[in-house]
Amino acid sequence: MGRSKHLISAIAITAAGAAVLAGCSSGDSDTDAAEPAASSPAPASPSAAAESPSASATPYTEPAECQSLGLKSEATLAGKDLAGCLSAAFAAYGTGTENLLVGDRSGTTRFRVGDDPALAGDVDGADGKHAANSYVSVGGEEWIKSDGAWEKSDSKEEVDSELGRKYRTVSDPQGIPDLVGSFATWKVDTEKALISLENGKNVEAWRVTNAQHFDYQGSEVVEYIVWLDDDGTPVGVQNTSNTAGKSNTYVQHFYDLGQPVTIEAPPQ
Repeated sequence: MGRSKHLISAIAITAAGAAVLAGCSSGDSDTDAAEPAASSPAPASPSAAAESPSASATPYTEPAECQSLGLKSEATLAGKDLAGCLSAAFAAYGTGTENLLVGDRSGTTRFRVGDDPALAGDVDGADGKHAANSYVSVGGEEWIKSDGAWEKSDSKEEVDSELGRKYRTVSDPQGIPDLVGSFATWKVDTEKALISLENGKNVEAWRVTNAQHFDYQGSEVVEYIVWLDDDGTPVGVQNTSNTAGKSNTYVQHFYDLGQPVTIEAPPQ
């Protein structure tokens, strides 16, 4: 997977990104990971449309990095090994959909990872308006849609551009291994947790957390949770961090992994 072409090479994922999104909302930024408020997946559009149901999903084979991880009850995992499994699992699937919840702002993103990474999604407004903003990041370029019109992100008003950029940064799954790998020791819970995904499926997944607080990109990560299935499939993450004296929490759920997606630049 060519790292020079990753979206992460342009803007590194940061815990501070959640603070920007929460700052655009009117509610409390804290959220309960067990039962996050689900946002219905956005309808298909030219910019982020799912392929037809007849299209086949990418078959998943558990990567060697996950087979050797030692994922089991009460295990201690090295950060670099956990990061390696996450990176390999996302690469093995190649595509997917995620739901991101930050305070009262939620959104749905379709993503493609690898040598031609891309993201496209919708962000609900602080007033509850569904898909108040949309964004596309593909081919090294970004677009933001607000008030019904698509424009290059660098030509939008600053608040719209910042919202799209930070949401894209936090929602990029290829940034997760970088964060996880920056801390040495992770602990697996005694029992699995039941996670309800936004596609209606329930998954029992291992809950893996950082052994203690750590610093990442200028933020203090208080608790970072990774939920993994037995075969290393990423089910979700939750990040609670302190940035500039403010505590923020965001929750990501991953689903429909391997399902084909089409992400294209919006019509001009």
